[in-house]
Amino acid sequence: MARYDRAITVFSPDGHLFQVEYALEAVRKGNAAVGVRGTDTIVLGVEKKSTAKLQDARTVRKILKLDEHVSLAFAGLTADARVLVNRARIECQSHRLTVEDPVTVEYITRFIAGLQQKYTQSGGVRPFGISTLIVGFDPYTGVPSLYQTDPSGTFSAWKANATGRNSNSVREFLEKNYTETSGAETVKLAVRALLEVVESGGKNIEIAVMTKNEGLRLLDEAEVEGIVAAIEAEKAAAEAAKKGPPRDQ
Repeated sequence: MARYDRAITVFSPDGHLFQVEYALEAVRKGNAAVGVRGTDTIVLGVEKKSTAKLQDARTVRKILKLDEHVSLAFAGLTADARVLVNRARIECQSHRLTVEDPVTVEYITRFIAGLQQKYTQSGGVRPFGISTLIVGFDPYTGVPSLYQTDPSGTFSAWKANATGRNSNSVREFLEKNYTETSGAETVKLAVRALLEVVESGGKNIEIAVMTKNEGLRLLDEAEVEGIVAAIEAEKAAAEAAKKGPPRDQ
C-alpha cells in the first residue's frame, strides 16, 4: 500500500489518490468556515482560534479580500492559503490590466480550482491542504455568488455552504433553515450556523459582510456579541413559548 501512498501521481488500485485524500483530511481538521448568500448580502463566517496573549490577533485572518468585489474564507492550512490567495490576487490585478475589467466571481473560482487541480498531478509538489469559500458580486449584473473549491480542484456554486471542522453538522443546519433572506437576517443565519459547532460567544467567531455598494466589512467583536445575544434571546423565548404559561398551584 505504501507504494501508492507516497507518490502523488500514482493511483491506488481502487482509483484513489491518497495525497489528495490526506489534503481533504487537513481541511476537515481546520477551523469551520461558513458562507451564506442572500438577495443583496453575502456573509462569510469563520471559527476563530484563541490567540496567544502577546500575539496581534489582526495578523491571523481566515477571511481575505481578493479584489474590491471578491473575497474568500478558507479552512485548512493557513500557509497554503497565503500562497493561493497571493496567486489569486495577482490574477485579479493582471485581468484588470489586460482587459480593463474586473474578474467575475466564476472566473477567479475557476483559476483557483485550476491551480489546486494542477498540484494533484505534478511530481515534486503536494496538493494545497485548503478548501475555500469564494464570494462576490458579478461586476456586470450585480448578482451575488458563492462558490466552494476543494484540494482536488473541483468547484461548485452554492446558496449556503460550510467547510472545515464539523462542516457536515453546519451544512445540515443550513439545509433545514436556509431561506433566501437579505441584510441582517442573512448575517443572523450565518452566525446561527456557526454556533452549531462553536462555543457560544462572539470571541470565537469572525464575521464579514459583503454588499454591492460597501464591499467587504468585518464586524467588530461587539457587533458579533450583539447578534449572538439576540439569537440566544430568541431561543429562550421560543423554549418558553413551547412550555406554555405556568400552571396555577
